[in-house]
Amino acid sequence: MPFTQCVINETLRVANIISGVFRRTVADVNIKGYTIPKGWKVFASFRAVHLDHDHFKDARTFNPWRWKDNNLGTSCSGNFYTPFGGGPRLCPGYELARVEISVFLHHLVTQFSWVPAEEDKLVFFPTTRTQKRFPINLQRRR
Repeated sequence: MPFTQCVINETLRVANIISGVFRRTVADVNIKGYTIPKGWKVFASFRAVHLDHDHFKDARTFNPWRWKDNNLGTSCSGNFYTPFGGGPRLCPGYELARVEISVFLHHLVTQFSWVPAEEDKLVFFPTTRTQKRFPINLQRRR
């Protein structure tokens, strides 16, 4: 299910449930001429990076095909895709989460059809969501 993984990647990029994480600096950190003193808390915003046009072309457009090569260095610039964190704090359940959503999407797409119940649109503030929670009419396929 390679395309399913592309859809999952793009969904997590555009509308991740975790918008970011707090971290405490263990030493003074200099970034672009600013100093963040040791001991201060900083908020690393996944959302700000995932929706940054410098890292993802047409960042506010849902486009699962951007992941088709399954190579972040080719489809999206650098290692800026972090829906499950990274390094020593990588979410221990990320593989299980991917399997669960893959199985759910497989059954949804193969066993049901749906149409929007009414017009809706994406909004990006304060989080990425749909205005009306995207109501749908769902029917089991025969």
